[in-house]
Amino acid sequence: MVRAPSLYLGGSRFESWCAHYMKITPRFIQRSCIEGDKIDLRQANAVLKYKPDIILFELPLGRLGPNTIFNNYPVNKKPLKKVTEIIKNLRIMSKKYPYAKSDITVWKNIKKLWAQGHNVYIYNIDTPSELRKKYFKNFKSKYSEAHKDWLFWIYLYIREMYMKKNIQYILKNYKEKRNPTIAVFVQLIHWKHIQFLLKNPDKPKIWKYYFGKFSNLKIKTIDYEIKNRSLSLDHWWKKIKFYDPSKIKY
Repeated sequence: MVRAPSLYLGGSRFESWCAHYMKITPRFIQRSCIEGDKIDLRQANAVLKYKPDIILFELPLGRLGPNTIFNNYPVNKKPLKKVTEIIKNLRIMSKKYPYAKSDITVWKNIKKLWAQGHNVYIYNIDTPSELRKKYFKNFKSKYSEAHKDWLFWIYLYIREMYMKKNIQYILKNYKEKRNPTIAVFVQLIHWKHIQFLLKNPDKPKIWKYYFGKFSNLKIKTIDYEIKNRSLSLDHWWKKIKFYDPSKIKY
């Protein structure tokens, strides 16, 4: 992924939209994580500094959508054994991917907030594991190379439409605070695109934003082009019903 800087985004058009239609005014704190050979503590530090009410992870959906088991328990009865299990798996993963140790500190800091009586809701807003695996398998090269392939942008669009829908679902169902602080632990490349999608752009704007640079790619033939290059991706493309995230099914 892109080595993106941290970013705080406040007062956006989407936040205004939330205030008008959902009667909440969220404060979004976005932090990336460098997926390299060392620990990146920006996300972990943000947990203690901002004490978020909600954390959005760039992790795959479960069977019930973006919700996680932690949200089913009050702050003083969280299933901490599950956290221990997650940390154990991250330690194993870190032997191959050192940056996984960054997430260990994130979870330790989440536990600290729970111990202080501060409830933090945890959500995984990315696509199901199946699609994520195909994405990483097909585009292991650097972003500077991958972004030249229109199929890469199809993957991005599908993943980010899922993330958009999940964020909207979470905000619609959040009832505890009028001004929640939301930590967005999603890479900056995705967050920029998600913010665009959250503005509910029309069909031509979406096409231009994601695929406008590919002059040979046409709306009328896009279904055929995707099917011709990737049958597995064609399945996900049909599932989201292009331009209509309301059709996404969990």
